[in-house]
Amino acid sequence: MEVTDIETAVLGSAVDAASLPAQVGARELEISSVVVRIHTDEGITGLGESFYRSEENNHFLAESIEAMGRHVIGKDPRDIKAIWHELYLHVKRAGAYGALSAIDEALWDIAGKNAGLPVYQLLGGQTSEVNAYATFPADKTADELTEYAEWLSDKGFKAMKIGAGFGVEEDRNRIKTIMDEIPDDFGLAIDANTSYNVTDARAVAETGSEYEIEWFEEPIAHTDIQGQAELNKSVEVPISGYQTHTPHYPALDHLKANALDIYQPSLDYVGGITGATRVASLVEAFNKEMVPHALGPAINYAASLHVAAASRQCELIEFAVLDDDVDDPGRYIAGPYVENQDAIYVQDGGRIDPPSEPGLGVTIDEDTFEEYRVD
Repeated sequence: MEVTDIETAVLGSAVDAASLPAQVGARELEISSVVVRIHTDEGITGLGESFYRSEENNHFLAESIEAMGRHVIGKDPRDIKAIWHELYLHVKRAGAYGALSAIDEALWDIAGKNAGLPVYQLLGGQTSEVNAYATFPADKTADELTEYAEWLSDKGFKAMKIGAGFGVEEDRNRIKTIMDEIPDDFGLAIDANTSYNVTDARAVAETGSEYEIEWFEEPIAHTDIQGQAELNKSVEVPISGYQTHTPHYPALDHLKANALDIYQPSLDYVGGITGATRVASLVEAFNKEMVPHALGPAINYAASLHVAAASRQCELIEFAVLDDDVDDPGRYIAGPYVENQDAIYVQDGGRIDPPSEPGLGVTIDEDTFEEYRVD
């Protein structure tokens, strides 16, 4: 089998932009994406997906994927590891991790389709039940978020993650207000998107520890491993991160320093399925948790589910609820171009299974796909 062609398509966002904390430079995150289709001489086509923060930037990502794709033409797509390392030699100089990730996902999709198996089976099979927590990146007050917590809890979500980084006192108030009112069996996590220094992060983390929130995500600069380790050792609330790291190699430095309790590789950036599964192996060796960062479109989300299901240290995955005006928050709405929407669905009790069809288990509705195509 040989790769004959690689094509990309930039898709517009199906939902409004997500809100980010006030102290972060950008206030909004568009869920536009780039889909890559890798064609073979045996008629099997693999799908992969990555995205940057805006539709404009995704045009640059598409060009990057096409440039990297030239190195894959004529190769056997089942040689995933060899292709990954060849591309990495280029990527580590150019920083094109989004391109590497999308291509890697598509190669795994081809491998699964060729074998007639879902990807998680190729990764060794499902190791544990995976439940979903809801990321709710909406610009809401603490009182409003309390009401939405009940809505999400009723659906079966185990916890809700909200934005933080609005300042120490505001974040403390949000934690107290929400935790005093949400259902007893429903958790709260906060994500500061690297907004704080260590001192201010500790002040927020102390309140998070007092109220036993689930975790404090990216409280400080992701490059400050020493600061993360200091914070992680000095507070009870688990410190989480890793979605802004590439690929799996830096995880070892974090693990040796005990810098994080929860590792959150983002498949669209960490090097795809190959990179994320290597993070999972390292995390398992140090007995830490893995909760994949999966705020993004549907093909990439399906890939994240396969990795989560096959990872022993993973019992939870992110699920983006990007619209507060839907009947069912458990239906994935960021990928309306996916024909089999029910393949990504939070079931009663909060369980979410990887798609069961061969490969990534996602099929494209061509008519809708063309409607969202913007290139």
